[in-house]
Amino acid sequence: MADRASGTESFRTRETEPLRSYALRLDPHRLWVPLACFGDGLCIWLAFGAGYWLRSLRPHQLLPWDVYAGLGLLTVLSYWGVQAGLGGYGESKRLSRFEEWASLLLGLGVTFGLVLAGAFFVRSVSLSRLVVGYAGLLALLGLTGMRLALRLGMGWLYARGQGRRRVIWVGSGLLLAEVLERLERCPALGFEVKAWAVAGDPSAPEAGPLQKLERLDPAHLVAYVQAHPEIQEVWFGQPQLASAPLLLSLQALSVQVRLVPDLLSFLTVNLQFHSLDGIPLLTLRQPPLRYAHNRFLKRAVDILGASLGLVLLSPLFLVIALLVACSSPGPILYWQERVSLDGRRFWIAKFRTMRVDAEEPGQPGWTRPGDPRRTKIGAFLRRTNLDELPQLWNVLKGEMSLVGPRPERPYFVEQFSQEIPKYPDRHLVKSGLTGWAQIHGLRGDTSIARRTQYDLYYVQNWSLWLDLRILAITLWQGIRGRLNGY
Repeated sequence: MADRASGTESFRTRETEPLRSYALRLDPHRLWVPLACFGDGLCIWLAFGAGYWLRSLRPHQLLPWDVYAGLGLLTVLSYWGVQAGLGGYGESKRLSRFEEWASLLLGLGVTFGLVLAGAFFVRSVSLSRLVVGYAGLLALLGLTGMRLALRLGMGWLYARGQGRRRVIWVGSGLLLAEVLERLERCPALGFEVKAWAVAGDPSAPEAGPLQKLERLDPAHLVAYVQAHPEIQEVWFGQPQLASAPLLLSLQALSVQVRLVPDLLSFLTVNLQFHSLDGIPLLTLRQPPLRYAHNRFLKRAVDILGASLGLVLLSPLFLVIALLVACSSPGPILYWQERVSLDGRRFWIAKFRTMRVDAEEPGQPGWTRPGDPRRTKIGAFLRRTNLDELPQLWNVLKGEMSLVGPRPERPYFVEQFSQEIPKYPDRHLVKSGLTGWAQIHGLRGDTSIARRTQYDLYYVQNWSLWLDLRILAITLWQGIRGRLNGY
């Protein structure tokens, strides 16, 4: 094996190596960090200038601009150091917009805290707190806009095939189909699979325009990479195929190698990385909400959020109740049995959106787009998800949570438990008003298997930060009217 891999060095020519190096030098992935650093620094420094100008509009004795310009430069240097320490300049473009914004907020908070703490010990200089306050707020707005523009610019290039990293896929055909679907759905990730090699896999999908390697062996794979200098990465969907000699040969060609675990098996697993004296270990952990302190924290947030929601939204509740009562005869609220934590049943509350005789007894069914059983106001309530607001009472009672897998009816729970692997694991946490699956558009009449994958990911990877992120995205999607409710 080693002889074959080393023998492939003879295929390398003087023409292919410079081309590959040149492609790497122009790799847009490598432009992200310098562009982000420069943009961050410029936004923060300009924020100090704008803050100084705003404060000078009111009569006040201010120190010369030179002092604040120097403070702004010191803040920029400090922010770069803080973000580097927090990992904000790593693969930040692969984070969601919310995660990136949260990283910016945390970095700014730590930076301005350090700067103000340092200024406190300098008694000879009296800084204006308003200037610093204005600068902090404007810096956050500027950084948010700059990063959004940078994302849009990179995404625009990637969506048009510019600057994408060309990839060879080696391994599982089923996993290849999953990866292709995700890359097609998110072109801004910046990857394009150009060729594939699947060994003895009868389930391998049709790869369409992808070039298929005639055979899968190390010598042929390395020779193919040598003959195609535009290939920058090799992804192994079956890690056992990535032998040591093959990895050394690919490394010698300056090719990035990535090992892709089976997403269908590991999507919902809570993995923690450890190092045992240099030996990498992946540890499977218990679901976080099986620990008492996490349950207490989540329950406290539920009580606070549900209480505030019921109080602040009470005028809206009254308006909706009147509209429902006027739209058709029948009760204002609709009660239905659902399943939550550990399979316990409860009665969920919703504003009625359908006629009273919409469903025959013992024959549960799904709603569908344009469902004729809906009332006029019911169509609007479902589209905006306002019909779900009474479930804040279920949250306050402890039957549900603000965030979690959406509860299903007992009939469907029994059916899906038999058809979908690990479906009952959704009930390791309380059901929620919104969830990880819902903010990804998986609501209503969508794939139950795919929705279950997202629900199980939430169960295994819960954190308070994830809950807050889901709530923020749900609110934003509601404002934009992009929720897929019927």
